[in-house]
Amino acid sequence: MQQTNPAPTAPPKTAAAATEAPPASEPPTRGRGRTKRQPGPDDVAPGLPVPGEHQQTLARSFTIGGLGLHTGEYAYVRVRPAFADEGRYFVRVPEGTNSHRFSIEEARPMGVEDETLQGGRMTTADEDTQVNIFCAFLEDQDRGFEGTFADWTKTVLGDREEAYSVLDWFEMEVPDEEVQERAPGEGITACLESVEESCGFYTQLSSGDDRIQGVQSILSALEACGIDNARIEIEGGCELPIIDGSPLGWCINIHKSLARPAFRPDQLTEACPRQVLNLKQPITVQRGNSFISLYPSDRPRLTVGIDHHIDAPIIGKQWVTWCPLEDEHFRWTIGAARWYAPTGQHLIAMREAGYIQGGTEGCCIIGFGDRWYDESRVRYINDEPCRHKMCNLVGDLALLAQPGRGGMPLGHIIAYQPDHDLQLQFLAAIRQASSDDDYVPYNVVMAKMIEDLSRMADVEAHMAEADQSPYLADDQKPGTPQNPTIIPPQPNRQGS
Repeated sequence: MQQTNPAPTAPPKTAAAATEAPPASEPPTRGRGRTKRQPGPDDVAPGLPVPGEHQQTLARSFTIGGLGLHTGEYAYVRVRPAFADEGRYFVRVPEGTNSHRFSIEEARPMGVEDETLQGGRMTTADEDTQVNIFCAFLEDQDRGFEGTFADWTKTVLGDREEAYSVLDWFEMEVPDEEVQERAPGEGITACLESVEESCGFYTQLSSGDDRIQGVQSILSALEACGIDNARIEIEGGCELPIIDGSPLGWCINIHKSLARPAFRPDQLTEACPRQVLNLKQPITVQRGNSFISLYPSDRPRLTVGIDHHIDAPIIGKQWVTWCPLEDEHFRWTIGAARWYAPTGQHLIAMREAGYIQGGTEGCCIIGFGDRWYDESRVRYINDEPCRHKMCNLVGDLALLAQPGRGGMPLGHIIAYQPDHDLQLQFLAAIRQASSDDDYVPYNVVMAKMIEDLSRMADVEAHMAEADQSPYLADDQKPGTPQNPTIIPPQPNRQGS
């Protein structure tokens, strides 16, 4: 029987994120603009970026604007490529540096659909439509659609104008953007040493008089997508935009901007190796009933648990496990999980304490006893709050990154009822227990995993040949005594 692709779905109506388009007045530089061409039959969507054996950065910049959840201040954030070993770092830029890349209609209360804003100069369809169509294509790929992007747009959009606009936007032949070298001491490095004392609700970094708060979402997306080096420019408020309450907007823009190898300024053709932390002994931090533990392993794995069975029965007790080397990409598995509040009273108390001065109801899912205040906002029906906690954990683990070294360590990390305070204590314990000898090349990790998978495949093939599959129940294996079949006596149908 010939296998057919699932029917593609129509593009969603809500924008996921906005990306950068340079203004017409700005002179073109290498990596800006788009090289027009007719899409070919072999055009396929670029895969979601993941950590690799070499350091990576973005191929080109993107810009997002939005309100900070706790400050209520508006900020423009431009994420740009960086050289190898520069790491991820935040730079405050003067007013007007990046704000011209967006057009804002007017000051007004903003809904979650508006948080990411439209980009600057468009082609024939606005940026929202372009992003939504591409997101729909990615989702259909996840459901099993095997055609090219051109096939998908033809199937879903036919000859509509949006199809040609999106194919222009989805351009694989754009040159890499030039990189601005980091000046000595410039900006705030996204590392453990830059962390200020946390309030538990967000992670704040500082250097001198500069401070940046709410960095966990963007760092979780950069870490999970393997963007080891990035220059993050912030104009306006000191808090990063909440967007839709999840790292999804950052993930989509990273995917759209593409990842590429990061080079050093004096070695523009030589890829730089990447290492990962591989501790040999367990580590645990605990505060009351909450704890975070790391157990040595040959691959990274996260398990997070929360308990709201008393204050929010709709949440109850939840556990989620994710292994980036085994499971689906961060963007699909946990990256779309929104920030949550167990109850409305919880939000009121936070606001009275000086938090939640911005944002909207749409960036948060709110528990209301045994149901959600707005069920339509829930993306993961069974465990979205727990998945969002895992997003925060990934974002804080990114602070373990050092030049040429990833943030998320190898090992099984189990976190129960974690918050940013406890996670930062956990990072400090890891840093104290580790040394340079505990770092291994990432290609060694991948080689070990491939070897294990190959060995497992060989075992399964051998067992299958011997008809001794380890996955068969005992009574299904050949030679296993079977229970006798009892045939009930039949009545004598002959006449007497």
